[in-house]
Amino acid sequence: MSITIFSASIGNGHNEASHALKEQFELQGETVDVVDTFQCIHPLLHKLFLDSYLHILKRTPNLWGKMYKYGADYSWFLLMDYLGACFCEKLQTILTEQRTTIMVSTHPFVTAFLSKLKTKKNLQLPLYTIITDLGLHPAYFRSEVNGYFTASPYFSEFAEEYNIPSEQFFCTGIPIKQVPDVSLPRRSLRVKLALKPEKKTLLITGGGLGIGKFVEIVQSLEEIDEEIQILCLTGRNEGMEKKLRKMCSKHTLHIIPFTKQFTEYLRASDVILSKAGGLTMSEALACETPILIYQPVPGHEEENAQFLIETGTAVKAETLPHVNRLLYQLFNDEHYYNYFIHNAKKIKKPNAARRIAELIKDLEATTEQSYDPQSLA
Repeated sequence: MSITIFSASIGNGHNEASHALKEQFELQGETVDVVDTFQCIHPLLHKLFLDSYLHILKRTPNLWGKMYKYGADYSWFLLMDYLGACFCEKLQTILTEQRTTIMVSTHPFVTAFLSKLKTKKNLQLPLYTIITDLGLHPAYFRSEVNGYFTASPYFSEFAEEYNIPSEQFFCTGIPIKQVPDVSLPRRSLRVKLALKPEKKTLLITGGGLGIGKFVEIVQSLEEIDEEIQILCLTGRNEGMEKKLRKMCSKHTLHIIPFTKQFTEYLRASDVILSKAGGLTMSEALACETPILIYQPVPGHEEENAQFLIETGTAVKAETLPHVNRLLYQLFNDEHYYNYFIHNAKKIKKPNAARRIAELIKDLEATTEQSYDPQSLA
């Protein structure tokens, strides 16, 4: 098999899921390429999507939430199919050059583009979609898709509501890279990372893009009497990194830009304070680090937050004083703290990437039709 995973650099989660899956396919002996789809089609298309998304989140986040909810009833997202029709030649060239026999998508807009490609070019290549949120939304679904991999256990109800064959769903979890051994004490990882091992440790993150009110949160944490250790993982947000480096605090502050050691910092922390991105939440569950959610992105992240709250793996703060109260309880109430760890153990899926790779190979092995990459020429 020659597998092409189509990702999108709109947030870091889609890329992280793609590379976790690539790693597992390669361990199983397959040839895999990851394509940053919109960037590969044209840098200006990528910039349009990324800048528009960031502008909405910074200026009018509730608009995104309304668009997300509106899309469940009125399929505005099908506009992506029409846009995708403009780029079929470029996408087909990619498939031909890479002799692709299997397509995998990790972003709903990319799925729309590839679905239109299959229809317009009458391609028989299988297309699989990785859903990188904890909930389900019709934007991911097209009749051209052969299978969906999700973290949601509620796929049967969703499939019935939207008239999708339930056998196309596989509850695997979201693909993440290998996390540190959870049997190792958090303090031992702090030593390895040159952190203070004895300090209670809070990790604050806004995903790969570093979205969030880091400064306001750190200022609010000054109200906590006990001195703690705060890890601010700012992703690729250089402006936020500079602001935080100018701050003074009674707490021990570590400002950490984008790092490949994210899960090590996550496992080394007692609590993660974050919005509710699907990849970050899946990694937190795998690391058995209790989750404190603050200001999730309206729409998909709000649904992620609701799922985590319902499963007893996270708690949500509505205000900064509420953040402080919940954090105090997590740090000082052992029974309360262990409640979240216990529930994370029950629902975490650290081996999702391996499971998805195995399932796709099994599905293709049982498919009678053979795919000839030369037919793309």
